[in-house]
Amino acid sequence: MSTLYPMLIEQRYDERIWGGHNLVERLGKSAPRDKKIGESWEVYDENRVSNGLYAGQTIADLRSKMGSDLMGHVPAETTFPLLTKLLDAQDVLSVQVHPDDEEAQRLEHQSQGKTECWYVIHAEPAAEIIYGFSRDTTPDEYERLVASGELNGILRSLLVRDGDVIYLPARTLHAIGAGIIVYELQQTSDVTYRIYDWNRRDANGQTRELHLEKAKQVLDFHGFSRGPIRPLVQSDGRRAILIAGPYFTEEMIATREPVEISTYGSPVAICALENPVAVAAAEETVALAPYSSLLVPAAAGAYSVSPNSPGDRARCLIAYVPESKEATRQELVSRGFAAEEVGIFLRQFDPVRE
Repeated sequence: MSTLYPMLIEQRYDERIWGGHNLVERLGKSAPRDKKIGESWEVYDENRVSNGLYAGQTIADLRSKMGSDLMGHVPAETTFPLLTKLLDAQDVLSVQVHPDDEEAQRLEHQSQGKTECWYVIHAEPAAEIIYGFSRDTTPDEYERLVASGELNGILRSLLVRDGDVIYLPARTLHAIGAGIIVYELQQTSDVTYRIYDWNRRDANGQTRELHLEKAKQVLDFHGFSRGPIRPLVQSDGRRAILIAGPYFTEEMIATREPVEISTYGSPVAICALENPVAVAAAEETVALAPYSSLLVPAAAGAYSVSPNSPGDRARCLIAYVPESKEATRQELVSRGFAAEEVGIFLRQFDPVRE
């Protein structure tokens, strides 16, 4: 067996105060039914491979063992750069914010902040997210409104529906609302500054810790006007680029025929959606169950995605680390998109404020 085969990844389930049972009931995951599971960590540095030559070893083990064969242009000595999750928000999450890289280093002595994005798998009617401030505010007003319990008055709500793609640069205030299931792709960081938690208590009657002062140091206090991302969809509909930010690229593959895709010199995380998907690389083919994930090593060079059963449509999300913004631009133009539409698309990932 090649060392560059598609590696199935064992997920990690985390109970959350806002979680539920939809990962089992809607997505068919094997999460515990007696706990409110909010998160399935799908691809993460400490997750283990479950098939083939490297079964039982973590992605971190393979970074050390395989080096650039796994990681490509990403330094192998750093934590695996992608973290993917499935989230079941049975209840609303806390209002929160994440630091950027510089702030994470200054405040937490961690190398990475947390920019993230959400692909909405399911949203109940009228489900919404909190997505930034509704108007410009200031650190002083923020403190006053938090103290008086009136911060909700300047939070911006956004209705979401199935298939929406939301980009969340670090420093953006946000919360997932109740009745939403998302696939989350993010920088590998778990630094969260909780601002408001709806006065709820855990099973022991305790409230969760808030991080108001650190949040004040990292929040973007400008009013926010972004909506869902407008993807670039190829004319045949088989590939759509959803996210092209500085830390990760995310695409949707939707096909009834095999599609061959480059690794772009990066490890690639793949999550199947509602149907099983066949992923082939280095002369090995692996069946990927719905809402399960695998990893393709960078040095595989290319891989193919196809339906696992005749007549099905394969739909999956793929994530990788771009070499540069210019490389992404050139790649999109090479796929037949006009330079102007590529520029418009990429501007969606520019900083809100310089």
